[in-house]
Amino acid sequence: MKVKIMKLTAEDLEEINPEVWAEGGKSGLLNIPPIEVKMQPGTPPIRIKQYPMSLEGKKGLIPIIEQLLKEGILEPCMSPHNTPILAVKKAEGKYRLVQDLQEINKRTITKHPVVPNPYNLLSQIPQEHAWFTIIDLKDAFWACPLAEGSRDWFAFEWDHPETKRRQQLRWTRLPQGFTESPNLFGQALERLLEQFTPEGQVQILQYVDDLLISGENQLEVRTTSIKLLNFLGEKGLKVSKKKLQFVKPEVTYLGHLIGKGYKKLSPERIAGIIAIPAPKTKRDIRKLLGLFGYCRHWIDEYTQNVRFLYDKLVSSELIEWTQENEKQLEKLKNKLSTAPVLSLPDLKKEFDLFVNTEGGVAYGVLAQEWGGCKKPIAFLSKILDPVARGWPACLQAVAATAVLVEESQKLTLNGKIQIHTPHDIKTVLSREAPGWVTDSRILKYEITLINSENLRLTVSKNLNPAQFLSGEPPPDLEHDCLELMSLQTKVREDLESTPLPYGKRLFTDGSSRVLEGKRVSGYAVVEGSTIEDIQVRETGKLPSSWSAQLCEIYAVKRGLDLLGGDQGTIYTDSKYAFGIVHTFGKIWEERGYLNSKGKDLVHKEMIRSVLTSLLKPIEIAVVHVKGHQKETTFEGKGNQLADKEAKRAAQDPKGSIRILALNETSEEEGGEEKPKYDRTELKAIKDLGMRKGEHGEWLTPDGRKFLNKPLARRILTEIHELTHWGTQGLCDHFLKERSAKKSTNG
Repeated sequence: MKVKIMKLTAEDLEEINPEVWAEGGKSGLLNIPPIEVKMQPGTPPIRIKQYPMSLEGKKGLIPIIEQLLKEGILEPCMSPHNTPILAVKKAEGKYRLVQDLQEINKRTITKHPVVPNPYNLLSQIPQEHAWFTIIDLKDAFWACPLAEGSRDWFAFEWDHPETKRRQQLRWTRLPQGFTESPNLFGQALERLLEQFTPEGQVQILQYVDDLLISGENQLEVRTTSIKLLNFLGEKGLKVSKKKLQFVKPEVTYLGHLIGKGYKKLSPERIAGIIAIPAPKTKRDIRKLLGLFGYCRHWIDEYTQNVRFLYDKLVSSELIEWTQENEKQLEKLKNKLSTAPVLSLPDLKKEFDLFVNTEGGVAYGVLAQEWGGCKKPIAFLSKILDPVARGWPACLQAVAATAVLVEESQKLTLNGKIQIHTPHDIKTVLSREAPGWVTDSRILKYEITLINSENLRLTVSKNLNPAQFLSGEPPPDLEHDCLELMSLQTKVREDLESTPLPYGKRLFTDGSSRVLEGKRVSGYAVVEGSTIEDIQVRETGKLPSSWSAQLCEIYAVKRGLDLLGGDQGTIYTDSKYAFGIVHTFGKIWEERGYLNSKGKDLVHKEMIRSVLTSLLKPIEIAVVHVKGHQKETTFEGKGNQLADKEAKRAAQDPKGSIRILALNETSEEEGGEEKPKYDRTELKAIKDLGMRKGEHGEWLTPDGRKFLNKPLARRILTEIHELTHWGTQGLCDHFLKERSAKKSTNG
């Protein structure tokens, strides 16, 4: 990528220590403890033969290896380990030394990564900053010394093409291509930068070995840039003079053009992607997805537009690139070439998140008001998980909102968000979700969407966020979510879930259990209009291989058949059978009786048969009743009789198998108690400069409640019991609005 560099003036150069420049091939060296690399216990010697290499490639590596030996970055060795090297030719004709460390990377005990997400990092650039400097550290990893005991892992074989001498060499510094190098160097540099103080309101951001200096005042940015260059040189680091972008109103950082209040894709990046030809292999597709994926925040409905590429990856067949695929790729490239300029977020102002769902994909846009209009910060899209994709559209909207809120918070850094969606999220979550969604999911959605102080939910007519931003008149999207869900999930519109006041009344049940080491199965249908006249209508023995669930479904089917051409109510104590009739069945029918993972349903033919039988009665209600009730009520007696008769039919030794062939609830409710702090916590309150809130609670500088250890532990336990989240999920949620001192004893 070409970068327009602002040349340093003679005055600038006089103030900068020339030792900081990476000239003459000399690498830097930090004065830090040598880094130790740990492998998984019991790792045997890793020995991979050197790949064949062309003579031209070997000759191209000679000056590189000789320079590294001269500086002591490489040293001769006799190691039990060996991994191959490659000579990679660069655009200008020179060669680059690359070591294949895949096997080493697989066996390394990795530390928790602290390298920031680029998008999170860019969110920290204040909108008012107008001047920028980019410092690119040269061969930064080689500035970190490697511990003697860790060097043998990184040995390779070098066959000198001129002297014909073959020997093993190993790194004495952190090698490039090692999975832990970015993380280890990033932490070392971060500790160094803690010793540096920028001028005025100037800010320094770090992404591994790339530094961004930004500020409102040009002079302050210049002074800080020069001071930082000198500081880095003193500490033993080298800077690429060629790549330095010095005090500019617009710079290229992490592939983005950054200016006052905005970020955009560089023309070189866009041109490079557009020039890529149609993919021929799955590897080409992965490369294409990686390039487009980096630009996804600029592409409206990104997930929908790249879906055809993912479909090519999951196919077991060879890549067949059709004319339709070419049109889809051109459409994607066109979206990229017309990508908008995105605003940098103002973390002090409220954000707007527009959300919708289509075809199992959550999509929307995060925006913020600026100059009287809303400007986009990022276009967001993500495919819903297989379970959520099987839900009705209004319920999918709940999942979509939760997903995009999580994505947005990576950019807003827990800022306030107003959510706009055509769906009544609160009503759907409280009224309809319990019939479809597990308790743990509901609680997770409630905690994420309802109980967060930083979120506001609003029902909006704007289906397409892009229409809103462009000023297009929105279509009329008002609808009753409960009514729409009812229509979407009913096989027939007149299907009721409460008893009809007229017609026949049937109770159905199935049974499958093991008696004397053998499984027996059966079903029963009983009929009655009052508690006194309930009697058996039909019973039957079923295949012993049938589960209780399948027997219960079949019993409902027989009840529907018996009501053919008539009116009536069927009672069942099977939630599964009730769900098939009222909710899941219609969705499965429309999906071709495939589950959310695209595989055939377990009881596919039986479910199809039940839905067919459901159309036979003139009027029908299928009602769920509690099992094992006392026989003092009509429903209780009918259900108990059906249960007994199903078991009797299953055990009948003379019975023949008669069956058709079928191929705001949260941890804060009621308020948190006022905690009592120990000495170490009181010291932390003082050291961190905390302030008291309106109710006497201690607040951290960023406004979070500071809790003592017992209360923090109790709240974490309660959240875990509600959601069953893992450690990271618990911590992420807890730290959004609270803080506590880390325990020294775990």
